Amino acid sequence: MRVRREVWRYIPKGAHPLHVGYILRAAGRWNRAGVYGCLYTSLSEEDAKAEYSKYLEKANINVDRAKPKDLVSINVDIDPVMDLTNKKKSLISSGSPFLTGDESEDLENCRVLADTIREQGFAGIIAPSAALEGEKNLIIYIDGPAGKIKLDESGTRKQLEL
Repeated sequence: MRVRREVWRYIPKGAHPLHVGYILRAAGRWNRAGVYGCLYTSLSEEDAKAEYSKYLEKANINVDRAKPKDLVSINVDIDPVMDLTNKKKSLISSGSPFLTGDESEDLENCRVLADTIREQGFAGIIAPSAALEGEKNLIIYIDGPAGKIKLDESGTRKQLEL
């Protein structure tokens, strides 16, 4: 499946919308720290805010003490993308609880699935949001062939307010 649309993410205040300096070091639901990184984006502003709030909560950081962030949009054109929310075309049932679970086992199951999806040549994944029920995230693996991934800043930047 091809994804052409605007997506949202939060970044350090004033940073470039395609800022990726941290993604190889960060551990995440859909990547292995130090092995491969990904750009986590949300299909809506509301979900991007919810994802950041969840991150702060897990890190035990008070919103008032968090470093300032900007909410930016990016125009993406990515092919192929595995849609884990499409029950008919997904590798697994979209209702699989580990997709949004926060236990260590859930996160490792997501990383194993990401390993498989990447090995099959996919440049991205659409997954259910673990922060806001009913929303979706687009996970982009920027180490794929250049012809499969096009990212452009859209010019939309807002101060992230929670």
